[in-house]
Amino acid sequence: MRRAVVVWAVAYGGVRIWFATGHAPQWKLPGDDLLVPNWVSVVGCLVTALALIRIRPRLLWALAAGWVAAAAFILLDLVATVLPGLGIPIDVPGMLSRLGAVIGALLLGRLAKSHQSEAKPWPYWVSTAGACLATAGCLTRLAAQAVVGFEKTPYGGNLSIIAFEGGFVLVGTVLPFLLVHPIGRYFPRWLVLLPGYTIGGGMTAYFTVGLLQMIGNAVQGEPVYGDVGLPDSFFWVAVPAYVVWGAGLTVAARGYQFATRKTTDPECELHITQR
Repeated sequence: MRRAVVVWAVAYGGVRIWFATGHAPQWKLPGDDLLVPNWVSVVGCLVTALALIRIRPRLLWALAAGWVAAAAFILLDLVATVLPGLGIPIDVPGMLSRLGAVIGALLLGRLAKSHQSEAKPWPYWVSTAGACLATAGCLTRLAAQAVVGFEKTPYGGNLSIIAFEGGFVLVGTVLPFLLVHPIGRYFPRWLVLLPGYTIGGGMTAYFTVGLLQMIGNAVQGEPVYGDVGLPDSFFWVAVPAYVVWGAGLTVAARGYQFATRKTTDPECELHITQR
């Protein structure tokens, strides 16, 4: 796995140098492909490679989180691909670049996990609290929209927006419930765990970066979210709600992973799925 991370750091670092020297394509989403300048990402690849000289799991996890945050627009790529009718631009070069960063984060996570002891399950109430926070974040986001009016959305009234809104509610209510209730363990593990981690992690990364940008804009006296026809107060409620929602979903997914992982009975070496 260490060799795979080295190969990734060299290959992706080469791509970032190519972009940094003026060869980047035109991106369809605002800004660049990553949420950090090109030369910063080059330094990130160098730091990633140097971190492999002496493996420190915490540092590797921190680097993995940094790459996920830098590629936070991958959440928009996912939504645009699944629901093209929403009108979000599909930026194939940018998507591939962000996917490269996420692959690096996954490799770093795998390497860090292989060099640390197995994590101990946390108390059940932690997962339950995460699920409750996720649902609270979803409901807060809906309440903020209700205040400004549900007609004030950047998308048209087509089947894609109906599917998006339906999925929106399911991810904020049903998914957290399945992650902590015993009934969720009767579903295929990947069917519950994958969206829990993917959506939870994506939302946390994307909206945490967005919240930091809002704070920076506010300090500079600029509109916190550009000119989109909605008051700043809406974003000060909605964006933190998304962060809480995503973080809670991620915590609940981790608890679900603990609750459904296979363990080995040392006496008879049988694999047992915890129920």
